[in-house]
Amino acid sequence: MFIFSIKAGRKKILIGLAAVLLVVTAAIVVTKLFRSGPAASADGKKYTLTAGSNDQRVSFLKQFGWQVNTEPIEVKDVAIPAQFDDVYLQYNNIQKEQGLDLTPYAGKTCRQWIYAVTNYPQETEVRATLLVYDNRVIGGDLSTVRLDGFMAGFTGEKSSNDYGESIQENPNAASADPNAASADPNAASADPNDAAAAAASEIPANAWPTD
Repeated sequence: MFIFSIKAGRKKILIGLAAVLLVVTAAIVVTKLFRSGPAASADGKKYTLTAGSNDQRVSFLKQFGWQVNTEPIEVKDVAIPAQFDDVYLQYNNIQKEQGLDLTPYAGKTCRQWIYAVTNYPQETEVRATLLVYDNRVIGGDLSTVRLDGFMAGFTGEKSSNDYGESIQENPNAASADPNAASADPNAASADPNDAAAAAASEIPANAWPTD
């Protein structure tokens, strides 16, 4: 009976230690998730979405290799429509390709931050636009200021102004189509004081309802 009691006691101790180990492991996992913040994946690589401070927003872009001027070009509130038209649906396809999705934020107002990218190859005046909600990046893109330029996800894969059709990396590709400059019929009518922001935004500026 004495031997049986010792064995039973050891079994209880082992079970207790296993339970403690599970609790500690779970606590470590939760702590890591909390510290790392929200995350997404693009091209098989995981990246953090934390964007509560300017340093975090700049660091967000550095994850993809982009260097930007730390002072944003423009900051404003942007209302995401409750129902997406074709432009928003195509723009959201770009978001989905980089592990994001604007659908859960339909009808909400987010904060838009625009930065000047300084190291995009063979391109000047490239803008990085971040859409931030509750201190996390929920969408955004890279784009050029010129009307016949390109739009890309944060990984840099280029798309044409129609927010979906791929374009070639040939620097002359943008001028190959004589109608390329008029792909967006509303682009030319944008407020001249807001031309840079309109071209830099992944969606035409006049398509975003603002507060």
